[in-house]
Amino acid sequence: MNVSTKLFLGFCIVVFSIGCIKEYSYETGTLNGTVSSGSLKDSLGNCQNIEIKGSYYADTTLTDSNYVLVKVNITSAGKYVINTDTSNGFWFRDSGFVLPGLQTIKLKGFGKPILPLNTDFLVSYNNSVCTFQIILATILPQPPIIRDYFPTEVGSNWAYNITGSSDTLHVDATAKDTVIGGNTYRVFIGKQNLLPNDTAYYRKNSGNYYRYAALDANSPKIEILFLKDNQPILSQWESPISNTTYLGTATEVKMRFTILAMNTTVTVNGNVIDSVINVQNDLQYKVFGTYTTAATFNTFFAKNIGLINLDAPASFSQTIRRWKIY
Repeated sequence: MNVSTKLFLGFCIVVFSIGCIKEYSYETGTLNGTVSSGSLKDSLGNCQNIEIKGSYYADTTLTDSNYVLVKVNITSAGKYVINTDTSNGFWFRDSGFVLPGLQTIKLKGFGKPILPLNTDFLVSYNNSVCTFQIILATILPQPPIIRDYFPTEVGSNWAYNITGSSDTLHVDATAKDTVIGGNTYRVFIGKQNLLPNDTAYYRKNSGNYYRYAALDANSPKIEILFLKDNQPILSQWESPISNTTYLGTATEVKMRFTILAMNTTVTVNGNVIDSVINVQNDLQYKVFGTYTTAATFNTFFAKNIGLINLDAPASFSQTIRRWKIY
């Protein structure tokens, strides 16, 4: 027998073998068009357990997490359709192909509950019918509000009085983020009527609050850890060191931070504000090999408000007038 004859016979065997397989489709759930048979009930005629999955709320569309599991005794294989009636604006359904035996079928939820009422359903398969009830919650749970000392939620805004200026400083947390040095910062915009807008960058992580800014007018922008809300009084830390110019001489600059008060109460522009952290900021330049403090100012941060006061004695102050946190 030559090679071409062997290939031809092999091809014929494959073709005829395929031709002997019964027509079957998992996609349509058919076996020669057969419809399955069985019951939702056990041998004693009792409805079997139905498990309800997911949470249900009025006026909230069902998702993939909303479904019920029904047990079905299948006596013959084939395609099936198991569904409930529509009640209070939603229903459950599934279809496919099933094999004989005790099977668990997942009925997917559809629609949207209209009223916050417990809702009864009839589920049917072949000639069997069972019931179950969905318990609806009256109020959709609200996400927890994480209250910290420098809110960055989109739309939050603040207004400040500035020493020597008749124009209020308005600060807004925008919907824009930017990545700098691998870290994601929320973009803030500050504006006064007579001055151009100023852009600032803030982020926070596990009780630590950072800004991307310069330490002075002659140094580059760096990441500065300006607040810690989980440290005791008199805790200290420092910023990275930057190159700068001081009194016409090239040198280095850094900022030292000291927590002076925790959970204190202060009054700003007639507002009595509690849960305040007071941080002392010492701007230090390297002079003749030693870091010397050139300026000191205090910052005050209130829980769920943010910066409420920046006080540089005898030179500058920024005090809060109004705030809106989202």
